[in-house]
Amino acid sequence: METDFLILSISCLSGFIYLIIGNLLSFKQKADVLNGIDFSKITDLPAFCKYVGNSFLLSGAVQILVGVLVYLAYFNLLLFIAIFVLFSTLPIINVVRAMRKFQKRTS
Repeated sequence: METDFLILSISCLSGFIYLIIGNLLSFKQKADVLNGIDFSKITDLPAFCKYVGNSFLLSGAVQILVGVLVYLAYFNLLLFIAIFVLFSTLPIINVVRAMRKFQKRTS
């Protein structure tokens, strides 16, 4: 199996998974996809889901695009790894940011 095709298949698989999760969060408001979050402390759950879901959608689209660009030999392996790792961790960072942004304030 060629390396380029393997990279394409891995990035497309992970990108489609991110797109599915982003779709469930952004459009269907299925917050239970995310584990370990106490949703009783979130003030605006639809806005939280939209914020986090858009992050997953962006990451999934970029991962698929980068995989295609590597397959077509526009990107090298090092640039692929850097972009792939960055956009794989972006939703995690945005979940933490959204938890802080939409957390109920205690007085």
